[in-house]
Amino acid sequence: MSTTIPASAGHQLDALTPPPAVRVRRWALIAMPVLAGVLSTVATLADPAAGANGAAMHEAYTDGMQALQIKSFSFHWAYAFWVAPAVLLASSVIGRGRAIANVAAVLGFFALATMPGMLMVDWIQSAIGQHYGPEAIETVFATVEEQAWAFPLLQVPAMLGLFLALPVAMVALWRAGRARWWAPAAALLAFVAFMVSAATWPGTVIATILLTVVAVALERATRPGIGS
Repeated sequence: MSTTIPASAGHQLDALTPPPAVRVRRWALIAMPVLAGVLSTVATLADPAAGANGAAMHEAYTDGMQALQIKSFSFHWAYAFWVAPAVLLASSVIGRGRAIANVAAVLGFFALATMPGMLMVDWIQSAIGQHYGPEAIETVFATVEEQAWAFPLLQVPAMLGLFLALPVAMVALWRAGRARWWAPAAALLAFVAFMVSAATWPGTVIATILLTVVAVALERATRPGIGS
């Protein structure tokens, strides 16, 4: 009796048991939304002026350089992990939903290209306050907003990318038949909770729960043998 495995069966076996590097890549993708939520929560807990603005925020930032480093560094990676799945998923959606996946990837690129670097503004605000007083922070940044015409061209696409990239990517997976309706809903509500809470810990905890739901959807959508 021959024990030779047909070539087609071998290909199917390979598809169901991908090599270790591919499995690591897949689980890294799945973990990204959860890491985004956890790091956002760390950032809000470290923020010396969470939920504050104006003079109160400037005073807290002036004396809070050490805490601001934890806050901004955590948000830097939180935002990156929040939008990176939208970029990484695009090439896997080759059937229905591919145009939507392309839009999500472009939005994710906008956010990745601009949003993380903008967090260094917190450290600059603290340095201005230490040298010239907290009241100087508002004056300096008012001048920036008046004269730097490119500032909104960086800020607006970054915010749109952070807001929309992951939900649109989940819509693409739903359109491809690889995710249920609750996947894009969870991705959208995670950002809504984050913004409504003014980036404070109750909102980031809720966002983390919802982003975990997104991670579950990604695990289901990227199982070996599932195509688009």
